Amino acid sequence: MHLHSVIISFNRLELLQRCYESYKETVTVPHTLVIVDNRSDNHTRQWLTREVSPHDQVIFLEHNRFPGYACNRGWEVMPPETTFLHRSDNDFAYLPGWCDHFLAKFRDVRVGQVGLRTNQEEMRATSNVGGNNVIRRELWDKGLRYDERPWGEQYPPGWTEDSLFSPAVVQLGYTWKRVAKRSIVSLSREDPDDPYYQETWRLRGITPPEAS
Repeated sequence: MHLHSVIISFNRLELLQRCYESYKETVTVPHTLVIVDNRSDNHTRQWLTREVSPHDQVIFLEHNRFPGYACNRGWEVMPPETTFLHRSDNDFAYLPGWCDHFLAKFRDVRVGQVGLRTNQEEMRATSNVGGNNVIRRELWDKGLRYDERPWGEQYPPGWTEDSLFSPAVVQLGYTWKRVAKRSIVSLSREDPDDPYYQETWRLRGITPPEAS
């Protein structure tokens, strides 16, 4: 098997560094890695230019096209031997064993997508698995793509490209599951005082919690 991973980058360099380092330390299967940067600040882009391993690829977008577009661009450059496609947000760290955890779910040939957070972590949400996930490459070959519209354009309030992706997996005749064991850990907290989250909530039409 071969895993082709895409880490989507947008500012918050400290979190990106921890995400990248934890991935490199814990990935245990043959793989390729691409970081797609959604027009981060200069400090982040300089780090990506200087510090990312020459074995990995970095794609710099001219402006922020949001995660759906970025992931599609990263998956497009998969090598021919790819069997699984992996999307990662840049504010999660990887735990030892995460590759084994998602592969266990793919033993069921009906499973097309596996989320990297457990049912408990996702509060047993039934609509989609969230951003950090792995799909079978065959779904890409069948035409599965992330919706590339920017947040805030034509989505219902609170929706993103994730809201449409898991249902699209089901429409292709597959099911989706989540890992049974903790595989990643969030590096950020949705702080109502944080300008990053204030802007994210605004774009997604979400009413933020009261600031502390």
